[in-house]
Amino acid sequence: MEVFAGLRYSFRTCLAFAVITLIIAGGCALKESVKGSMPDKSAEPVSKKTEASVPEGVYSARDAVLGYFMPSNAAITNVEARTVMVRPEGEADMRKGMRFSVFREGAPFYHPVTNELIGSSEDLTGRIEITGDEMVAGAYPGVIISGDVREADRARISSSRIKLAFFQDRRADWSVSETFYGALRDSGRFEFVEAYARDYSKETLAMLARGLGAEAALFLSTPEKDGARFINIKLYWAEDAGVAGEIAEEIRGSAGMSAHDEDLIPGVFEKTRAWTTYGLPGGLLVAKGDLDGNGTDELAVSDGRDIRIYNVKDDFRELWTIKGEGLGSHLSLDILDVNKNGRAEIFVTSAVNAGTMHTGEGELSKDDMSVNSFVLEYDPAAGYRKISENIPYFMRVLGRTLLIQRYSGSRVFSGPVYKAEWNGNSYDPAAPFVLPEVANIYGFALVDWKNEGRTDVMTYDKDGYLCLYDDNRVLKWKSEKSYGPFTFSFESRTRSIANPVIKWSVRGRLMVMKTTRGQEIVAVSREPVLSALPGLGANKAEVYSLWWDGNSMDKTLVMDEIYGSVTDYLIQGQELFLIARAGVTSYLSRLAQGEFSVRSILFYFKFGPSDTEEK
Repeated sequence: MEVFAGLRYSFRTCLAFAVITLIIAGGCALKESVKGSMPDKSAEPVSKKTEASVPEGVYSARDAVLGYFMPSNAAITNVEARTVMVRPEGEADMRKGMRFSVFREGAPFYHPVTNELIGSSEDLTGRIEITGDEMVAGAYPGVIISGDVREADRARISSSRIKLAFFQDRRADWSVSETFYGALRDSGRFEFVEAYARDYSKETLAMLARGLGAEAALFLSTPEKDGARFINIKLYWAEDAGVAGEIAEEIRGSAGMSAHDEDLIPGVFEKTRAWTTYGLPGGLLVAKGDLDGNGTDELAVSDGRDIRIYNVKDDFRELWTIKGEGLGSHLSLDILDVNKNGRAEIFVTSAVNAGTMHTGEGELSKDDMSVNSFVLEYDPAAGYRKISENIPYFMRVLGRTLLIQRYSGSRVFSGPVYKAEWNGNSYDPAAPFVLPEVANIYGFALVDWKNEGRTDVMTYDKDGYLCLYDDNRVLKWKSEKSYGPFTFSFESRTRSIANPVIKWSVRGRLMVMKTTRGQEIVAVSREPVLSALPGLGANKAEVYSLWWDGNSMDKTLVMDEIYGSVTDYLIQGQELFLIARAGVTSYLSRLAQGEFSVRSILFYFKFGPSDTEEK
């Protein structure tokens, strides 16, 4: 027995020295990575920007909506009772349902010194609507909606941005909605406002639009008919709930999630390095969004307990520290303006007694695990505060959609993944997602590789292998190797008699990048510290782009030389933010006396020319 005890002691000593050596080597490599992380002009990853093909259906619907709001000038040529004739000026294209404001020449005004006539004021006298698509003697028929309209008055649709209230059916295909919304936004014609609607009657939507100061309300749905998918748009005037028009376009040969110009990555990804890095006092999770409603996105970083808010527009600096309260450790972090008040919420999935991480550290808690997620929002008068707490759901943001999945005491992830909606007081489940059986709320993405209107699902399985499922959720590809250990992997007590302890993970993100050849998946591959001891975490990572050509998976190395354990990453537009820690687990950090665990590195990269690049 003494011999075996001696052998065990010798083995532990050797293992400790080996791990410490690895940590020191990893820390030095991390230090060298930070020192050598200035932009590398020879590693520019993209070629000259090219224009993406315009998806059919979605963009046709956009153009049809814009047609109701094109800046136009016209003259009122005839008035009889409540009907009018409207003669367009220039190349104005009028259509049934368009509404014009009507003006009359007012009092003249003169130069205060020379008394020279400068012009005349205009007085708003009413509103008219075009009632026919065909001209009669060079003029369109119309009707007076309000006011005192006379012959020789001027009718106009201003070139100023139109305030438009945007609503969508809860069952609408979120990818189609996202593309349409982005296309409409990119036109620069509209200022969008949004609000929660309990029903979608024209009276309700018009009332909400009026309350928001909008001129019109837009309602989007994506019905299916005879096996085909359509984008359906209804336009209502806010002033009286009048119907401007209804637009229906079949979505053919294009993806609902096709790229917007500013999001495109032209050409094929090439290997590159991070443009720059920043040292953080601690960081595991990252998210980005406009938290204070000033039009500029902030970066939120969680260390598992506290959340720090950073400015990233002009210079990288800390703005706020939000101290953690109560019990619970953060498992995921996301930002999205779901309640549509102009200030994005911070969605934090938090768990109490989640279990022990797969690191050989500690003992399993005797208490059951529970999920106590919460939502933070910025208040100009009070700073950041919780607006919802003790939420029994895991949360994740996918595009412009908040997803939730209920926690189960026996299975951890319970039931379907739902789209969530704000009902005025809480975030409630709405329509469920149809996902493969191996998927849960974490670690999956919806992708349309060639913008063909077919949405595949890419997801990690429980062992970190990537699996691709077609739009019927049939497996058609699986990666040959695992993409490494997940940051948060646990053994937790459950209420199940058959399985009192369960192993589970918060799977890493999969992000969709929009390129000129379609859409690509960006994934992080983590290399274990020791292949013989996979539970110790990862000390090196690489970033890959994956694109399915219909028969095989094209895999491109985007970034390497990332030393330390990548705990989270985020792609927004053309920007990549990635957090890595040296010695991620408490086991390793305790051996190293905490030397390398107190700091994290934020890697930043933009898929395009550097603003600082010499011309």
